[in-house]
Amino acid sequence: MAWLERVVFSSPGADLPFASDDFPTRRVVLSAANFQLALQASCSIPFVLRSVTGIPGAPAGSYWDGGITDYHLHLNYAARYHAIESRAINPITTGPTARNGLVLYPHFQQAVVPGWLDKHLPWRHAATPFLDNMVLLAPDPDWVRRLPRGKLPDRTDFTYFGANLAARVQAWQAASSASAQLADEFEAWLQRPDPALVQPL
Repeated sequence: MAWLERVVFSSPGADLPFASDDFPTRRVVLSAANFQLALQASCSIPFVLRSVTGIPGAPAGSYWDGGITDYHLHLNYAARYHAIESRAINPITTGPTARNGLVLYPHFQQAVVPGWLDKHLPWRHAATPFLDNMVLLAPDPDWVRRLPRGKLPDRTDFTYFGANLAARVQAWQAASSASAQLADEFEAWLQRPDPALVQPL
């Protein structure tokens, strides 16, 4: 993968929340001129859909969804946080506004898999020190099994349902409606936090 680069489109002036020295990385300021093309590129499945080229302000090249290098966002948040803390002047360390260095990651499963090619390698599903300050918010697998077809909606549904658009839409809407339960339960937890429900990755 030496010929690939990670390109991050982000707001001007804001620090990236992760260290980017693990993989060749460039940063491009997100703007009205490049927003739509950057969004389109982020949805282009590598080698399945056409790449996006000619993105204003970005280096020349072909742009796809970054799943090959960052399938899930298993990024070095811990190192970035420590770097920011070391530059802080009079950091707040106590009280309700204390800087706790946590990253909240709402995710669809309980593992953060680094790259797309790692999907079928179980030993690449374990947490690394990169995630030491991450709190992962993920649905219980038993809850997922109660969804239509016992899984979260994904692109395999297009093959499974074929031309039966109504059935696919019904399954996706059922999953979407069921997800309201997750939001309600998280809101309830925020009102009365129970540390016993927080488990190590």
